[in-house]
Amino acid sequence: MDLVKAFRLTNKTKAAIVGSGGKTTTMFQLARDFGARVILTTTTHLAQDQLKLADQHITLEGLADLPSIEKELVGDVLLFTGPEVETNQVKGTDQEILVQLAALADRWECPLLIEADGTRQLPIKAQADHEPAIPEFVDTLIVVSGLSGLGKPLNEKWVHRPKIFSDLVGVPLGSEGTSKHLVTALTSPRWGMKNIPDPARKLLLINQLDCFPNWRIFHDHLPLLLSHYHAVGFAVLEDQLLLELHEPTAGVILAAGGSTRFGTTKQLLDWKGKPLVTHVAEIALAGGLSPVLVVTGADHIKVTRVLEDLPVECVHNPDWEQGQSSSVRTGIEALPWNVGAVIFLLVDQPFIPPELIRRMVKSHAVKRELIIHPQVNDERANPVLFDREVFQELSSLKGDTGGRVLFNTFPTRVIPWENDLIQKDIDTLEDFEILRSAGE
Repeated sequence: MDLVKAFRLTNKTKAAIVGSGGKTTTMFQLARDFGARVILTTTTHLAQDQLKLADQHITLEGLADLPSIEKELVGDVLLFTGPEVETNQVKGTDQEILVQLAALADRWECPLLIEADGTRQLPIKAQADHEPAIPEFVDTLIVVSGLSGLGKPLNEKWVHRPKIFSDLVGVPLGSEGTSKHLVTALTSPRWGMKNIPDPARKLLLINQLDCFPNWRIFHDHLPLLLSHYHAVGFAVLEDQLLLELHEPTAGVILAAGGSTRFGTTKQLLDWKGKPLVTHVAEIALAGGLSPVLVVTGADHIKVTRVLEDLPVECVHNPDWEQGQSSSVRTGIEALPWNVGAVIFLLVDQPFIPPELIRRMVKSHAVKRELIIHPQVNDERANPVLFDREVFQELSSLKGDTGGRVLFNTFPTRVIPWENDLIQKDIDTLEDFEILRSAGE
């Protein structure tokens, strides 16, 4: 399990970890996954037996106890806390020290991880007015949510501040906690979305899947969760397993061509009572892609007009005559920064089923491949998914080439597909008539 790579963290990351059901485990797992020096600290109390998880524990009574940049320290995982405050617990660091630890992380060019929430080791928690204590310099928020409290009553045995939590999700005290209640809390400005510095990345890690065999029910909530979080992971941290990592997957429809061989605007052909470009856009939307961008070129105004009623964005490529690479670049450059992958679709391939798109997205969530494409009869087919790690290479393409030139550079994953209709494209009027009859 490599949470650092999955969450796309860097040595400049300054992350706060909040929630319940595995915060401390997440912090130390991340620290080990970095494989280099990491500063750890907390704004809450930490149990004495957790201190041994660090390579070195440094107690800070005040600013004078901070080490200099030249000081030699033991190991990579460095934990800074306040002094012992009660039996088996140490105090967290205050705001002034946190700022200095952030500055130290900058000088050492290493990450800073902050446990910024306390739960009294209960699986579900509600926030007090002053929580969570997230410093303004934090650029990443990781919300941890364990599932061991689901199916249990919302009372003091299972919930820290049960009255606040029951009011938050709108059910009486003692009611059985459900996945819907948890999602309500995770997307609430009074809980999961609370006190987040703008524009920090927001990551959700759903833990303790082994305690809730029906955990895949959360797949039904993914559209809502991904509208609030930049990534949603499903894990069993105690076994060091990250089973899935979901990020927004965009769709880019390449629809900029001038249809020179066709004689009329191919994008506007009537396909089952609607323009061909509208049909392909609806496929992308039905496959769960978001956002969906349509790259236009020739006949930009007409193509844009027929898409006005769909939740898609048209992006004009003024250099469309320079070849497909210019449209690929236009699509990549228009993507939001939080997108984790993109699937490219061609406007003249109307038989791509939404099921295939969903299967590609799921494969990416489980295996984290850089390139995914279907294969029919041992031949490569469209559409193609590209992970964010290769966006830079896509932006560097030249001439009348697409992303397929990267297949020999990066490892790819194949999705076997039996229906060869997905390979069919419309190049001539004869193609159109034949394929429209096949579609009917």
